[in-house]
Amino acid sequence: MKFLAFKHLGFERLGLLLDDDQTVLAVDRENKSMPQTLMDVIKRGPYARHQIKQAKDSLERFNFDELELIPPIIPWATFSVTANSTEQHEADRLSQAPFPTIALRTPRNNVAHRVVIDIPLKSKTLECEGKLVVVMGKGGRYITLEHASRHVFGYSIYNEGSVKEFQNHSPQFGLGRMFDTSASFGPVVVTEDEFGDPYQQTIETHIDDKLIQSISLSKMRHTIEEVIVYISSAVTMFPGDIICIGIPANNSLKPERFMQVNEQVNISISGIGTLSNEIKDEPSTPKTVGCC
Repeated sequence: MKFLAFKHLGFERLGLLLDDDQTVLAVDRENKSMPQTLMDVIKRGPYARHQIKQAKDSLERFNFDELELIPPIIPWATFSVTANSTEQHEADRLSQAPFPTIALRTPRNNVAHRVVIDIPLKSKTLECEGKLVVVMGKGGRYITLEHASRHVFGYSIYNEGSVKEFQNHSPQFGLGRMFDTSASFGPVVVTEDEFGDPYQQTIETHIDDKLIQSISLSKMRHTIEEVIVYISSAVTMFPGDIICIGIPANNSLKPERFMQVNEQVNISISGIGTLSNEIKDEPSTPKTVGCC
């Protein structure tokens, strides 16, 4: 199943994207016995999916292209895994770092599919990178490798914007990966049973019409399961947490470049779809996300 969230007549709605990738079935917001958000679906378990399937014929229909999408879920925590390629130049550079490199992001970073990503007022050194999102379905601490995959609810796409100038202020990335409206998430979350084996999928990133990233998800230096084990060895993970796992592009494509106004970033992962965002300068009066 492919879940998404959108706004309609001032209300946030939970939707299910059908196989034609155009028809969206919206859960009845007046029926409180039905899950109303993706977090509800995750917490209620398989029964919630069964409810939606049983109600399919009676659900309101929308056209995907006409919807005002919002991020599919507001995570408790966003863990970003960086420098995660098995490409030889990356392996050599990171030979002294045998563990995953983790950065934290906040929900204020994330905008939705088709929403503008901002080049911030304080720096013009915004880079973008396509990543796979792992959405946690079960939380836990000290999760074991053999059980890690059972904690995954589904997968999505992340456009991780990082502000290079601020990122270089600190060896721990610092604020460079925490700018408001610098990243995007969506458009859908695909359940793990429908997505299948993530290591058989590919990720591609285009800026305008130019391909800058094309690589198999099998090229991860640290696997999804290893990352879940590593993070949960330090902190308790919660349902709805997301992990954004990067797989840098092939050497020849050279993706490291600063974004320019009016460029369009399209990130595609097979089995999920495409996440698209236009790049603009941040307004002189900054937008607020989930605030005052």
